[in-house]
Amino acid sequence: MSHDDDNDRFTGSSGALDNHLPDTQIAEWLSQAMACHGRGNLIEAQALYERILAHRPNYPEVLNFLGILQQQRGQSVQAELSIRRAIARAPGYAAAYTNLGNVLLIQGRHEDAIAAYRQAIRFKPDEVEACANLGAVLRGLGRLSEALDAYQQASAWRPADANIHYHLGLILADLNRLEEAVQAQRSALQHDAAHLGAVRALGTLLHRLGDDDEARVVFGNAVFQLGDSEEALTLLQYWLRLIPDDPIARHRRAAWFGGDDAPERASDGYVTYLFDRYADCFDEHLVEQLGYQAPAVIGARLADILGAPAARLDVLDAGCGTGLCQPVLRPYARRLTGIDLSPRMIEKARERGGYDDLAVAELTAFLNERPGAYDLIASADTLVYFGVLEPVLAAAARALRPGGWLAFTVEQTSADAAPDGYFLNKSGRYSHAAEYLERALAGAGLELLTRTDAVLRQENDQQVVGHVALARKPAATVDG
Repeated sequence: MSHDDDNDRFTGSSGALDNHLPDTQIAEWLSQAMACHGRGNLIEAQALYERILAHRPNYPEVLNFLGILQQQRGQSVQAELSIRRAIARAPGYAAAYTNLGNVLLIQGRHEDAIAAYRQAIRFKPDEVEACANLGAVLRGLGRLSEALDAYQQASAWRPADANIHYHLGLILADLNRLEEAVQAQRSALQHDAAHLGAVRALGTLLHRLGDDDEARVVFGNAVFQLGDSEEALTLLQYWLRLIPDDPIARHRRAAWFGGDDAPERASDGYVTYLFDRYADCFDEHLVEQLGYQAPAVIGARLADILGAPAARLDVLDAGCGTGLCQPVLRPYARRLTGIDLSPRMIEKARERGGYDDLAVAELTAFLNERPGAYDLIASADTLVYFGVLEPVLAAAARALRPGGWLAFTVEQTSADAAPDGYFLNKSGRYSHAAEYLERALAGAGLELLTRTDAVLRQENDQQVVGHVALARKPAATVDG
């Protein structure tokens, strides 16, 4: 309902006056009534409006407010009469025409509502609520060109209103003007990034245009902002109806809301999306804000086992990210290779320098394709995106030379909490039980030399405790 400021011009033009009651008293009652109305105390507000009208029976603003209140209380007939009285007393009262249109629309009198909205706009072209409501009723009647005109007028007067851009985008989509509809929904999100209607509409439009990658970005950004909320679940379910089996949506739904569809590992698409999105602020956020310790604890374990660095090993930084492990690994390396699934992370690692080779690659496949290539494989917070560890550990064993070392971190859980040995957390990362870790390493033919517990980072004001493991591939034996 409309409460436009220009209604102040009607104050005092209130018909028959009670000369024994000062205007200050009327003003005080009106202030009290509007405060009650705003708080939702409708019965007390109505009593105050009616008290004012007993002394000022033709007060247009009060009649208009009373009509709004009556409609809110389901008194549609009385609401129409009150608002029409306001208009009769003040024929140019645009906000009252808007409210009359709203009442008539609720009554199902669409053409009468349209006429009322048009009158509001005639008297006050910048009556944005009338423009928008006119557009909505016209769209509902299938009169799309007229609806578009109405919403364009509303947008011209209120260009920063996300909801107007959203509805404008819906009409453009109805008219099959999809590229323009995309721009309208992007404008809506520019003014209100949390507008879920615009998120759904934009993602749907991009899907219709064949751009599922960009749709994934739109849905994914919104879901990450929402966290594990009911709104996020609703959006995830919509996303999966639109793009079934999308890996990002599936992984997020499993992490936040559980269910039987938790994947055995995070998909390549999920990891790439996550870290491409994270690359620009990764170091600052992880190191400075979360106190990231994984490279340091791996460095400490390597120093304990390998002693002083001698730059004589072929080393793989498995899941190198932006290169935070490079200072730890470089002193041991004759040749240092870094791989990561995220192209943006590899770009950041290249900017940091210190690697001989960098590649965008999936870890298990990369390892399987390079038998006996490395003396040392280090993986800081990469295996947390694997639930089932057997395939990647077997691939690591294949890629190591006899006597080579594997150093890595994973997040910690208990066997009771993770009967399968691993658990998908709300963070989207997996945690692993120590017993499972030992079984998986043994199954891959790797000897566990040390396993210690360490704080890997802070998250939500809690310490994230992990296992720091150092394993070795047995040295070759000579027969005879």
